[in-house]
Amino acid sequence: MINGFRKELMFFTRGGRLAAVILVMLSLAVVSPVMFGMMQSMISVLTQMSPSEEYTEMMSMFTSFSASDITMYNVEYVAGIGAIVVLFVFKGAAGGEQKLRSVVIPQCSGLSAVNYVLPKYLIYPVVVFAVSVLSVYAGSGTALLFFAGPLDWGHVTTAAMCTGVFLAFSTCVQLCVGLSTGKSGLAIIICIAMQTFLPSILSTFRVDRFNPFALYSIALSSAMASGESGNSLMTAVEQASTSSDISTLNITVSVGTALVISVLLYFVTVFVLHTKEVHNEGNEPVL
Repeated sequence: MINGFRKELMFFTRGGRLAAVILVMLSLAVVSPVMFGMMQSMISVLTQMSPSEEYTEMMSMFTSFSASDITMYNVEYVAGIGAIVVLFVFKGAAGGEQKLRSVVIPQCSGLSAVNYVLPKYLIYPVVVFAVSVLSVYAGSGTALLFFAGPLDWGHVTTAAMCTGVFLAFSTCVQLCVGLSTGKSGLAIIICIAMQTFLPSILSTFRVDRFNPFALYSIALSSAMASGESGNSLMTAVEQASTSSDISTLNITVSVGTALVISVLLYFVTVFVLHTKEVHNEGNEPVL
């Protein structure tokens, strides 16, 4: 077991994978408040230099944003673009190690199926959860530097936790598909399709609560509820596309369901790899 953890930690930390996850996620979190803040300052200067109706309208739009509006954008960036980045960074760990379309674990490596899989399920989802939570907090703090507050940090915490659990759950799905099939590219395609289309499908059939995919909507709704929105158009658009149920029951059941399914995915992965182990016993190999 110790060798399995050592192997994964060396693989994750060497080659800049861990640094890439941290830097990209934090950059995504702070880029929106900085970008909107710089655009606000630029339009303000242009309005002073050349007063016109066009610049005045643009200035009015940008000054109407509040810190909670930008926090919601942060959640979208971290849970959307950040998820795609994580998928490609973890490509090697989630099936990329298998060769020749085989998920056989060599016995000579000294790693059983459990010792091979468990470190992956403990290291990667936990790191993704921690970095995601930190990123949402960093983005919210940066938003307060440029835009009007205050922020309800209780709602920000809910948004951060739900974002972290959602991305950790997506990581477990990638590990299960990639390790079970030995095709890391297939795992990426399935996870992107799942994150892109499944929430909308569930929302269409009004079953967008009490499941792991509801965590994305809960995170957005919690970010919106963290303060008073200053942009009525943006609020109307976002409220029309996300569920507003941020009740304790919905959050608890959705998080619990994500954790239970993640554990089941681990057992499925171990079972599949165990059935594909090669046992060279006696004179003839036994598959």
